[in-house]
Amino acid sequence: MTEERHAHQGIPEFHKHGPDHDLSRAKVVRKTKIIAVVLLLLLGFGMAKTLFSRWSYGDVLAQRAEQNKLMHVLVTKPALPSKNGPNTRLVLPGTLLGMNEAQIYSRVNGYVKQWLKDIGDTAKKGETLAILDIPEVNKQVEEATANFQLAKTAYDRWKRLRAEDAVSQQELDEKTALFRQTEAVLKRLRDLQSFGTVIAPFDGTITRRNVNMGDLVNAGNVGMAQALFTMVHVEKLHVYVYLPQDRAGQIKVGDEVLITQNSAPDKPVKGRIARTAGAIDTSTRSLQVDVEVPNENRLLLPGSYVEVTLNIALGSALIIPTNSLIFGAGGPFVATVKDNKILKKKVSLGIDYGLQVEVRSGLTADEDIILNPLDSITDGQTVKIETPQKRP
Repeated sequence: MTEERHAHQGIPEFHKHGPDHDLSRAKVVRKTKIIAVVLLLLLGFGMAKTLFSRWSYGDVLAQRAEQNKLMHVLVTKPALPSKNGPNTRLVLPGTLLGMNEAQIYSRVNGYVKQWLKDIGDTAKKGETLAILDIPEVNKQVEEATANFQLAKTAYDRWKRLRAEDAVSQQELDEKTALFRQTEAVLKRLRDLQSFGTVIAPFDGTITRRNVNMGDLVNAGNVGMAQALFTMVHVEKLHVYVYLPQDRAGQIKVGDEVLITQNSAPDKPVKGRIARTAGAIDTSTRSLQVDVEVPNENRLLLPGSYVEVTLNIALGSALIIPTNSLIFGAGGPFVATVKDNKILKKKVSLGIDYGLQVEVRSGLTADEDIILNPLDSITDGQTVKIETPQKRP
């Protein structure tokens, strides 16, 4: 404590008694009252200003509150499919095949004596591809030839004897039957012997050779038999594609298609629809379509993966954005606007194109449909259509 406080025994000056000290205490009380009054005046002024502002803008606030009750929406109209739009084209995968393809097997057992055509070589119909060594068949032909010569000699002798009436007709008939039998056996074995020469069944290109000199080959295409050659007719190719069931009625025989390879996407080749299966495959629910492709310059290779672009016929279905759909318990709906009132309509959907979807029924082309509708909207609700500002 200071000396003065010691002198006053620690009592503040305004707590002391006396005329001077009472005057000091009155000054402090008066200043406090003045400050309190000023604060009350400021608070009252602020409150009055706020009440005046609210009163003066009451009409504006009421108008804004009324506007906020309205739902502001953006609308669009259903569109017809464009002739040059992506919705009129359907791209399907496929594999190129030769118009004629054959696995060439041997008809007889034997050894490869010589092969005359290799992969990439062309062959005409009837041209020799390989020669087989067939000793077993050759021996059977020699045996059948001897039997035939003997039967023929006996037949000629008994025929002369019958002319002289030296033998009965029954005996001549037996010799005649034996002669005809040995002749048929010899013909069959000679035909089998001719299969030792493997020939081309049609004009084409050898795409595979599976035999070498001295290989043992078995007859037929069963068991351990192996195809000697694979042959393909490459001047004309075809490709099978499988059209979804709901698209089956949108193509016809003779329509032009485009064949595109991944290696040359900017060089499509034109083809045409040659035929269809005429029935829906029950396992895949698709229609098999045969597309023929000319290949005189041999730019396309059999076995290549290609994409087939089909031109789809334009129907009466409409196209709408997918963000205009409402999915509920009763199916898909759209919200339309008529006289600034909402009217929900159930629609039947078709092909889904991602950002757009096909509507087959339930809408007309002149209706306004709401974009990005809320699930809570109801029929009869009042809305206001907004027009988006154009970007500069």
